[in-house]
Amino acid sequence: MIKRLFRISAYLTALFVFFFILKSFTPQQDFSLLIKDGFILDGTGNPWFKGDIGINGKKIAEIGNLSNKKAGKTIDASGLVISPGFIDVHTHCDREIIEVPTVDNYILQGVTTVVGGNCGGHSYPIADLFLKLEENGMSINFGCLVGHNTIRREVMELKMEPPTAHELDRMKALIRQEMEAGALGFSTGLSYLPGVYSDMTELVFLASAIVPFGGIYISHIRDQGKKITQAIQEAIEVGEKNNIPVLISHIKLAEDTVWGKPEMITLPVEKARERGVEVFLDQYPYSATSSGFTSSLPSWCFEGGREKFRERLEDKESYERIKSFVIERRLTSTKNIDKLKTIYIGSSREFAEFEGKNLREILIFQKKEPTIDNAADLIIKIEKNGGAKGIFFQMDETDIEYLMGLPYTIHASDGGVQVKGKGVPHPRNYGTFPRVIANYVRERGVITVEEAVRKMTSLPAQVFRLRERGMLREGMYADITVFDYNSFEDQATFTKPHQYGRGLRCVIVNGQIVVRNDTHTGKLPGMVIYGPGKKQEAENDSQD
Repeated sequence: MIKRLFRISAYLTALFVFFFILKSFTPQQDFSLLIKDGFILDGTGNPWFKGDIGINGKKIAEIGNLSNKKAGKTIDASGLVISPGFIDVHTHCDREIIEVPTVDNYILQGVTTVVGGNCGGHSYPIADLFLKLEENGMSINFGCLVGHNTIRREVMELKMEPPTAHELDRMKALIRQEMEAGALGFSTGLSYLPGVYSDMTELVFLASAIVPFGGIYISHIRDQGKKITQAIQEAIEVGEKNNIPVLISHIKLAEDTVWGKPEMITLPVEKARERGVEVFLDQYPYSATSSGFTSSLPSWCFEGGREKFRERLEDKESYERIKSFVIERRLTSTKNIDKLKTIYIGSSREFAEFEGKNLREILIFQKKEPTIDNAADLIIKIEKNGGAKGIFFQMDETDIEYLMGLPYTIHASDGGVQVKGKGVPHPRNYGTFPRVIANYVRERGVITVEEAVRKMTSLPAQVFRLRERGMLREGMYADITVFDYNSFEDQATFTKPHQYGRGLRCVIVNGQIVVRNDTHTGKLPGMVIYGPGKKQEAENDSQD
């Protein structure tokens, strides 16, 4: 027995000595991941500096000269730009992110965080969406807004009249519910149903629901043409009366009557900023918009729902009123532009054969004269039969460049999660962020690369109070994009939109490599970005 115990003791001693020796010869790891020798743009707008970034777990551990440090994995970023992961605060990713958790069309642009629920619509109730995302995982970080149109439809359906006191209170309670579930703010879509029926009193009252939660007010304003100044002033007033930040969505001069008049935007914004109102703009770098054809028709014709709309089309007088509106709204130009060539069908359930074609091409395909009159009838027919997603060339490139140069303008896509090959969507879904770098920085020199990265990272993080993202700083989440400045570019076009960009070397989300050399690794390390209302709920629960 004693001999047996001695043998066991000797064995354990030898094993201990073996592992001690092995450990002494095994290099100690300082980091789980090390990015070496890149041009670091920290997201603040400062000039680049040469350096390395060490990551442990989800966070950045150290930045500087780390040439003597060891890591489990090393990325050679020699000659490449290392920047914070891009943040897209204007998306509609809440619609499809459950079905496509890899979110390829965003992560392959270098985007590591998106915000959904814009333009007044969100997945309701938001808590269910967050729960599914926590359970299923996703490749990017995701935050969401509570949408006014969704809430109004939930309480009032498509009624045109102002809400009653009871309906106002009910809507406010639902907004509060969504903020307590973790929404980041309150969005409106005032040219869409049913938000178009609301007035200032309603908006100010409902926006007050987000004040206790530190939320932001985001607005797809009522008008982007001749009345754009008044529309911006309305959004500012909602924010100013509630003392909350304001973000004007996808800013543009979208009628040729106002091209070359950016002061219609900048004057109300800068006067408000002088008064101490936080007002910002977001913008996508394209001359075409994209929306449903519903916005091409007068709002009154949809009151009561789609069946009521179809009934009104049977009335000759109503039909002619609707048709006149369509012609004025979509098919008239003060600059002799052939509008039939500028309006394309992106997707349509009932008319898949129209996808990728403009109105002129569709009418010729139908053996009809390509006239404005026939085009108006075609738009009404499409809407009557379920509608379509349209692409509308409405902006002037000079205005786009001017607005992009404003210090308070954020780069954003106004896109959503895409299934590659499905429909003919706007190329902004695939190319927004590389396009800014390639077209507006490298080729045209509209802004510097430092400023472009700031508008993609720290500025949106500042506006949305994302305190641990948007900059490369020790202790912040390791959301990092590495790209080749000389080759980073978009490839998506209006005729062939389902094309990823190129020149993207690496994308890291919460410390994990999700993209390597333009290829998705399949990892799902993304996190739900909860608003402060969720934190308050957790604190209150802990105190009970």
